[in-house]
Amino acid sequence: MASAAVTSVGIASSPAFAGVNTPHSYGYGACSRTSEGWFVANGDSFYLRDVCADFSAALEVDVAPLKGDEGYDFIIWNHGGRGTTQFENSHNFPEGRKICVKAGVGHPERGGEMGGYGKWECGET
Repeated sequence: MASAAVTSVGIASSPAFAGVNTPHSYGYGACSRTSEGWFVANGDSFYLRDVCADFSAALEVDVAPLKGDEGYDFIIWNHGGRGTTQFENSHNFPEGRKICVKAGVGHPERGGEMGGYGKWECGET
């Protein structure tokens, strides 16, 4: 009887589905690393750190179904300058959705993206 009670407590306290955070994606350019971006599954949050003071940091976000090299769903900008981190958690993605991010640099006031993008890094909500 005691083991049944312990088992039911273990089941009752099991966490809900936990997503997988993306690895950090790095942008490259005038500095060895110009930007650093990542997705955290808990809270569907994006972080974008401006590592170098050349241009604004940019984070392309591709949400499944993935577009890959043909585009992305939206872009996050960090205009705060070197050492600042932009935080965004205004999204509520369905559980199990694949999320990919790619960091780079740009100047949105002069036509947007410029480049220096690293590779896509993917996780899951």
